[in-house]
Amino acid sequence: MSFVLRTLRRLRSDQRGISILESAFVIPVLALALAVVGEYGLNIGRKHNLQAALSAATQYAMNNPNDLNGIKAVVEAALPAGHGATVSTPTFACECNNGTTVSCGPPIGTCSTGVARKLILLTASQPPLVIGSMLVGYRPAIIRVSTAVSVPTS
Repeated sequence: MSFVLRTLRRLRSDQRGISILESAFVIPVLALALAVVGEYGLNIGRKHNLQAALSAATQYAMNNPNDLNGIKAVVEAALPAGHGATVSTPTFACECNNGTTVSCGPPIGTCSTGVARKLILLTASQPPLVIGSMLVGYRPAIIRVSTAVSVPTS
């Protein structure tokens, strides 16, 4: 019995391998946290790229409102190669100043107050990068960016 007690006391006072044991617990947690933070940053960058591409397309749409294929091509050209984004075909919507929807075509609907405006709606979406989030049970949603630009009604 005294041998067991002496061995337990000796093991309790010996701390040579404690740092390896602590590292074995801490390093995986830190690596997972780093992966999740890196994934979040990369997905924010992907969303920024989508928004910049739609911004370029809205500038093109203001000068060429009827060239829907050209608007879509500008979005795709502004994105980096291999982006995997889906760009929807631009659509038209018409509304009054108070937000009431009116008919777009021809002739454009009338508003009780103010003037109707014609908008081109652009949407692009992209699957997110998944690095560490699925390890913690979180699945990020699709990255989706939308914009609208007012164009001449004629």
